[in-house]
Amino acid sequence: MKMRRAIRGFIIGSSLPATIWPLAGLGLESRHLPVGTLDWLLIGLFFPVLFGLTNALTVILPGGCKGLVRMLGIGAVMGLVSASIGTFLLNIPEIVYGLHGNSRYLALLGGPVFYGLVWAFPVRWMDELFTLDVQR
Repeated sequence: MKMRRAIRGFIIGSSLPATIWPLAGLGLESRHLPVGTLDWLLIGLFFPVLFGLTNALTVILPGGCKGLVRMLGIGAVMGLVSASIGTFLLNIPEIVYGLHGNSRYLALLGGPVFYGLVWAFPVRWMDELFTLDVQR
């Protein structure tokens, strides 16, 4: 039963960034970033897997996907991890947004807030919608 919930959680969690990623790519392409600055294909594969694994863990933890504060916290932790990877390893604030110096660390504040809201509302809603065990 837990494995089934985890697989559903992975599919739900990974579907959101996999659906939105092409739209984000169009926005980034319109900024005329130099080709080869980042490997966008690897990033596009990494984030759906990260979202999926995080959501799979979320739905199998005791208490499941219930609780707005809990989902805000889980999203904030994932946002901090994502922002840290983007800031320190991939240098995304400088490449994509042109932020230099201390302003490049703004992603470490914005990431947890943004991902917390994403996790608390659309992901939580989809979890509650699709992971309910319906009585037959």
